[in-house]
Amino acid sequence: MKPVIGLTMYDINKKLDINNAYLHSIELAGGIPICIPNATEDTVEELLSRVDGLLLIGGEDIDPYLFGEEPHPKIGPVVRKRDDSDLLLMNYAFKKQMPILGVCRGQQVMNVAFGGTIIQDIPSQVESPLLHKQPSKRGELAHSVEVLTPKFKEIFGDNTFRVNTFHHQSIGKLGEGLKLSAVAKDGVIEGIEHEAHPYCISVQWHPEELAPNGDVYAQRLFKSFVDACKQ
Repeated sequence: MKPVIGLTMYDINKKLDINNAYLHSIELAGGIPICIPNATEDTVEELLSRVDGLLLIGGEDIDPYLFGEEPHPKIGPVVRKRDDSDLLLMNYAFKKQMPILGVCRGQQVMNVAFGGTIIQDIPSQVESPLLHKQPSKRGELAHSVEVLTPKFKEIFGDNTFRVNTFHHQSIGKLGEGLKLSAVAKDGVIEGIEHEAHPYCISVQWHPEELAPNGDVYAQRLFKSFVDACKQ
């Protein structure tokens, strides 16, 4: 049977939505995607009991109060209801040892869940940064990333490759139990994994925009995630 993958959703102007590229990428990898609305303490257990894995999608900036900071002048819109929901889903899925994949904001949610911090604006807070918020089309490749861990090497099958990138924030201090798995040339963290979980990983780029267009690295990532959800 195909595994069922739960995906978080955008919460923009009080309307829930999702980029169809996430759904397509999961389907191409052999999974069945379903969208999860904002979870609460009363609903999170029931919601996750229906799925085999959790995908934390991209989206808005995270409320800096959740990692002990005041808002930076360059911070974008935040939706605290979504932050609370994503963190609740992340923490509960981790306790269940459910496979978890984070994408862009999803990587930042994962880091905050384990007590890490966020660089609120790369251009003003990182020395000599690359252009991480590309003005080009979402399916076009930009900078390269370097793979640092055996797990990521197993997933991607290479030590370095190019990715697309659309973020102005990134991980600051790593959360407890997390380790650096991929990095850009300017030192910005592009991938992480949890040392005490069989499949709790995330990337800062947007593989969902690449996989449907034939990018082998993006396809390998989604395939590894869906395969982990079958076990």
